[in-house]
Amino acid sequence: MSEHEKTLTEYINELESDDANVRIEAAVALGEWGNDRAVTPLIEALFHPDENMRRASARALKEISNRRSVEPLITVLLDDSSAEVRAEAAYALGYFTRLNFEIDGLLLALKDDHYLIRQNVAFALGRIKKRKALKSLVDLLQSDENYHVREMAVWALGEIKDKRATEVLISALNDTRLTVRKNAAYALGRIQDSAAANALKLQVVKEGESKDASWALSKILKKKDAVATLKDAYKKTRKENLIEDCIEICRTLFNLDSRTAEKYLKEMLEDEELSQYYDKIKSVY
Repeated sequence: MSEHEKTLTEYINELESDDANVRIEAAVALGEWGNDRAVTPLIEALFHPDENMRRASARALKEISNRRSVEPLITVLLDDSSAEVRAEAAYALGYFTRLNFEIDGLLLALKDDHYLIRQNVAFALGRIKKRKALKSLVDLLQSDENYHVREMAVWALGEIKDKRATEVLISALNDTRLTVRKNAAYALGRIQDSAAANALKLQVVKEGESKDASWALSKILKKKDAVATLKDAYKKTRKENLIEDCIEICRTLFNLDSRTAEKYLKEMLEDEELSQYYDKIKSVY
């Protein structure tokens, strides 16, 4: 037996140690190792009485990403008594993207009582990118009271890139939480549906929301129209003295019309009242 194989075997054996720290360290090492020989013992460890061991095993299986891990992780996601373990299993499933597996278990877990599980399941569905998840994610966005969950739902819809999500994402531009609104703008840019353009034109001039909205408009509109829209947005935000938004608009504009962007940036650099923003302005170049 080679030294490599011996060490792997030792780590596998240590999964059954009486010492909790030794068990968890072994699971971490096996995940880093990434050898498929560790999959079966790590699956067994998913059902260990110690919830910290179950979490460590889920993380390790995520690193290895072997197909045999999918069903046990879904079982843990749906049945484990610990919310932290269920959340870890949901997060892990988001890293099996090269495998084509059924997502029914993930969709069912969107009904979990704990927000962190719903959030991590939305993350996994966004990574997996199956259109089958669309309706469930739309429902989640429209009904979930936790903004972390809504934030992840809009991100996931953007990753799936289905235009059927455009309407609900436009509505999300009016969410009570800034992070949800920003993610919605980003998602609309990913989907690139022209139906979102008018809503994004309103969004791009709102304080703190120019970055994602300007980027989205640059993806949705034809170059000429995007430049005209962003020039107008710059003038409006400059008039309102929303300097950080002006900078973000220029950052997007720089990739479309560098000459105009440079003109605006130089104008701001010549304004002594904006000295506190000089470093940010210069970072656009």
